[in-house]
Amino acid sequence: MDVELVIRWTKGVVICAVAIWEIVQLSRRPNDPALRVLTLGLVFLAIAATFGIKTPILEPIKDFFGPEVWGYILNGCWMAMAYCWATFFLLANTDKPEAQRRRKALIELGFLVAALVIMVVVKEISVDGIRRPAASPERYHDWERTAWYLSVSGYALTVWFVGVRRALVLRRKLSQAWARAAFWIVIVGSAAMAIGVDGVVLVRQFGRQFDTKFDPDWLTSLYSIGQLGGQFVLALGLALVPLATIVVSLRARYEKSLRARYSKRMLPLWRTLTAEFPYVALDGVDSVDSGVIDYDRVTTEITDGLSELARDCPAPTGDIRDPQVAADAIAAGLLRRADQRKAQWAGDDEVPAEPPYPRLEPDFPDWRSRAQWMTSVTELLRSRGVIEEDEHEPASAG
Repeated sequence: MDVELVIRWTKGVVICAVAIWEIVQLSRRPNDPALRVLTLGLVFLAIAATFGIKTPILEPIKDFFGPEVWGYILNGCWMAMAYCWATFFLLANTDKPEAQRRRKALIELGFLVAALVIMVVVKEISVDGIRRPAASPERYHDWERTAWYLSVSGYALTVWFVGVRRALVLRRKLSQAWARAAFWIVIVGSAAMAIGVDGVVLVRQFGRQFDTKFDPDWLTSLYSIGQLGGQFVLALGLALVPLATIVVSLRARYEKSLRARYSKRMLPLWRTLTAEFPYVALDGVDSVDSGVIDYDRVTTEITDGLSELARDCPAPTGDIRDPQVAADAIAAGLLRRADQRKAQWAGDDEVPAEPPYPRLEPDFPDWRSRAQWMTSVTELLRSRGVIEEDEHEPASAG
């Protein structure tokens, strides 16, 4: 099979898949005007990218409409796609009032309709139907030909680059690495399409105003590269968005499961501290006893419990980032509190320690470092018999 045909089918399949994905997203957020325009533009792109392939499989569809109407459909999709591209970034820029963005989008829609009308009318009234110079070289300088190419390629080239400018403005507001990468790829792909397709067509037609045989090979090559390469790069950029969504979703699920496993390993320390200091427990439903482990609650209450325990602990003998050092101080504090309770029962009251109290928990760069430290301290204390094994196994971890 022809390599070019394989590439065309591949990018066509990718674009169709992205269009379907956006349609699903639109069904979930039907009131998002920017998403509506984006989805419509992707449908137009899917039509142009798929049905523009020269293959016998699609010939029956093209024959059904006829060559002239089919030309209108493809050119119309290309022009509407450029409009949707520019309008999406207009509507997505929330820095401007919504009413102003909608009004501007409607004005630009009027320009699209005018360009489409000119495209159809000029071709219908043209004597030769905008043929190539080899067919009617004596009529190649007619105003109809100039008007037709300006309405199709001139409009699309202008609007494509309006969209590129708006995309660059919006890109500066993105902090997520995947989103920024997708924006750059989409911008490069759309610019390549605009230059390779519309730019080449306009340069070729301008040259033919002076020489009807003007058709250098490099322009033909640039057209193919711009059309095929631009659409392929654009397809990659568009595919990166749903791919990033899937990756982020899978990563979120993995981290949720990992937090639950860490929380389960912290339960012995959590139960010991909340039993010693019941007032550190947050208000609300006891999520642990109800069978669902709340990582944020467990770690927060452990932190608060360690802060309360600090008044009974000796100063750590080393760096508290070392779980062994922290466990030594925590174990001493828990044993001291146990001795104090026995002394109170015997009638001997001990004088409470005065501040400043030692710090038992270090700062952590991320949640995982905190969880690993807490679980390590828990296991060390449990191995010494300072805290007991957890007897309340949660029904589920999520």
